[in-house]
Amino acid sequence: MSQAMTLSEEQKSFFEQEGYLVIKGLYSPEEVNVLNELYHKIWLRLMAGGHIQQAPNRPLNSLYPRLRDYHKDHEGITRFILKPEAMEALESLTGEEMLACQTSYYFKAPGASGLPLHQDNYSIGAYPDTTYAVWVSLDRSEESNGGLHVVPGSHRLEIISPANVPKTVNAYGLRLDLPEGYSIRQVENEPGDVVIFNGNILHGSSHNESEDLFRRAIVTHFARSSVEKITLNYSNLVNKHGVKVRRRLNSDPRVVETKETLFEFRDAKFYDQIIHRE
Repeated sequence: MSQAMTLSEEQKSFFEQEGYLVIKGLYSPEEVNVLNELYHKIWLRLMAGGHIQQAPNRPLNSLYPRLRDYHKDHEGITRFILKPEAMEALESLTGEEMLACQTSYYFKAPGASGLPLHQDNYSIGAYPDTTYAVWVSLDRSEESNGGLHVVPGSHRLEIISPANVPKTVNAYGLRLDLPEGYSIRQVENEPGDVVIFNGNILHGSSHNESEDLFRRAIVTHFARSSVEKITLNYSNLVNKHGVKVRRRLNSDPRVVETKETLFEFRDAKFYDQIIHRE
């Protein structure tokens, strides 16, 4: 039987002020190994079926794409992301039952590019409020092998439309500049550590400059059960009991409504493709 996960008032205050929280060792080494082995088997089946093709200009990275939403067909993944201690921690921070929106598993192979600053709810489109990510480190994660970084306090900002930039500036052609008065903080993790962060916080990742180290991670994005509309997987949300539920489709992901104003999305398809590469 799992033990209850109780966050301290200090942890709750940190999350409220900074927009993210690191919880050390929430997942055991055994749980991490089982999940990695499960995804390895999925990867092998995709390779054997010819669903993964090697690109000459990205010979290693192209062999290890992100694996998205495999929790829909694999009970073991669903059990992992809905671990009671993880859900209790998340709901302790949000004060509400949460719904899983989507999952993405990343190999972050050696040589993989980092991801520029972005906000998750830019493409997920949860309304009202925002999304909340539970990011689980499955390898040692630091700046040198493509670790996560965040901009503390930026969760108080509204959704920001990124600027179009030449792909010589970054591979994605879009950029969010670091707002004045904010700074980037690198987050280092061991396997089994969890980072919970607000869907409006600016965050990204560094390049994996290692010659032989992957930086595997799985991230699940959640929305409050009171969410009214959402863009991605609106008909395939999952509650903490593993039961599928639905919400209304946010049919125009280029616009997110807030109480005060409207914020325009630019190139939502782009963010649907890259937002989970961190």
